[in-house]
Amino acid sequence: PNPAPVLVIQTQLEPGKWLYLAALMPNPYFLESNGPLSPDRLVLQALSLAAVLLLSILVVRWTTRPLAALSDAAEAFGKGETVPELPETGSREFVKTARAFSAMRERIKRYLEDRERLFASISHDLRTPITRLKLRTELLDDDAMRADFHEDLDELDMMVKGALQSVKDSDIHENRTEVRLDALIQRMIRDALMAGHAVAFEESGLTVMAKPLALKRAIGNLFDNALFYAERVEISVRQISAQSANEGSDNIEIQIRDHGPGVPEQAFSSLFQPYLRLAHGRELNANGMGLGLGIARNIVQAHGGELLLVNHPEGGLVATIVLPRT
Repeated sequence: PNPAPVLVIQTQLEPGKWLYLAALMPNPYFLESNGPLSPDRLVLQALSLAAVLLLSILVVRWTTRPLAALSDAAEAFGKGETVPELPETGSREFVKTARAFSAMRERIKRYLEDRERLFASISHDLRTPITRLKLRTELLDDDAMRADFHEDLDELDMMVKGALQSVKDSDIHENRTEVRLDALIQRMIRDALMAGHAVAFEESGLTVMAKPLALKRAIGNLFDNALFYAERVEISVRQISAQSANEGSDNIEIQIRDHGPGVPEQAFSSLFQPYLRLAHGRELNANGMGLGLGIARNIVQAHGGELLLVNHPEGGLVATIVLPRT
């Protein structure tokens, strides 16, 4: 009913001889023909699209599966856990990335081990001359000069011990296990109650996957600070919802509030610096070294968490540890 046009070409090759060409042109009326989108055509196009999508999904999963393993290994290594060797399979780019990650991990491990040995050797080497100098100062006849020498040497000895303690307490090597927070905190507050401090705590029944000794050290440092600066301390533990969809589970929030003088707003930015102590802190605790907050934050961050410090509107300081539950 709608015949397609025919293209006809004729050309003279030589006198009396002609060449005729006839070509059927595409049908310009195909959109007007019956059933341009017929079921058979739709089924064919759907099958083609499904095949392309399936192959694309398989290729993408094959490409990204090693990246998920690399991400898990990097996260575990950042938390101080033992990371198995990454399989050197997959695309050429991933194999190069896995080898680079393994080399980087070995370099970082060697650096951490060398740092720990360095601090231990420095502490050991400095204690001997410090002790020798203390003995020599006893030979001084001037009492005032002898007292000054003793004060300087005691300060130097405290700095050496503090530096070693900062490294040792931040690098507690132990495996993660399920920690019952109620039992951990109750053991801490038992001595405080016997010493006459007022500590309020309600059991929550919550647990968290963590390193028990390291977590105890972090909470203990914050709890000891609260007891030094206030006679009344409140501890609470609760479960909070994850803030992003990428987080696999809910978080655990451990909050320690004291009813002390609080912290000046301009001092929050420098609270975690080592050997830095505020004026009221030096008055209430003359034997401190200003390392507790820094050690606590390092331990919490090694667990993949965060340590937050804010002043309470009604007075006192609130220290909050936020940890992933799993």
